[in-house]
Amino acid sequence: MARYDKTNHAEEPMIQITCLRKSICPELHNKDMQGNLPAWIFVPIHGKNHWSLAIIRLHNDVAMLAHLDSSRGTHDSDAIFHVFKIVLCLIVSIDPTLIMTAIMNVEQQQDGHSCGKHVLQMLASAAIRSQTDWIDVLGGAY
Repeated sequence: MARYDKTNHAEEPMIQITCLRKSICPELHNKDMQGNLPAWIFVPIHGKNHWSLAIIRLHNDVAMLAHLDSSRGTHDSDAIFHVFKIVLCLIVSIDPTLIMTAIMNVEQQQDGHSCGKHVLQMLASAAIRSQTDWIDVLGGAY
């Protein structure tokens, strides 16, 4: 899970990527395991009392980062992409020119409290479709 926190004191948002800590996901730090990384990584992001979802797709030395936000603009997609690009370059050794990004057009919540439900629905939909039609999940990026 990632936590997004943009404060008045910082020019750039701080994103803690706890799922990529060595103590939690040692396989990402093991050079022998890097060829066996999962093809899809789903990362719920929380910050500003809001949840959104990042999806990382690893395929043939290319990465696709997608951000799905049911309250568009609440989370800074560019800042999220920036952090994940750094992580992918450092941990997975992907060429930064081979990392594509997409802000996905998703159903927008009509209230101020259903973002968690939207993230779960987006996650379930993406997980199901990733098993059968992975091209459709990220808008045909691959």
